[in-house]
Amino acid sequence: MKVRTMKTSLIMSIIAEAIKQIRPRRLFNSERGFRGQLQANLDRLLRERNLISNRTLVEEEYQKRIRDHGISHRPDIIIHVPFEEGIARTRREGNFVAFELKLQANESDASDDFAKLNDYITILEYPLGVFVNITRQKSFIELVPNDKIHVLNVLRDGQNVIVIHSYLKNGKAIHQRL
Repeated sequence: MKVRTMKTSLIMSIIAEAIKQIRPRRLFNSERGFRGQLQANLDRLLRERNLISNRTLVEEEYQKRIRDHGISHRPDIIIHVPFEEGIARTRREGNFVAFELKLQANESDASDDFAKLNDYITILEYPLGVFVNITRQKSFIELVPNDKIHVLNVLRDGQNVIVIHSYLKNGKAIHQRL
């Protein structure tokens, strides 16, 4: 399970690469279409680089049940080893990255998704939460409750896909183009 020990900067660069490979303009008009392509690209890139095991899955909208997980939110995408594989002793092991995506999120949307990501991090022990704001430049990083949540704003400039990474470091907002 190399993803858990991977530096955040490396996993964020792979996520940005997966996003930049989403080319059809149509997919930037639909959260569902964008999410499906991002999931496929992430799975391919992580496997090509031998960064995840055969038991690790990159899944969309995996069902979280209150009885089993302590929450009922459905992350848009997760990278994890399913508990059913028998490797993990609890549902908190084998969790790597949880994603929430939003098409043109406003402050309320972002705040809601940050709260969900915080639940995945604190309750299910995901070491990293990623919020992807599709076609919106504002990061809302000031609303992020902890430094394990990173924000990616995705914009199109003609045929180019631009990814702006925002995160907190020592309480200060950092913004960088990936």
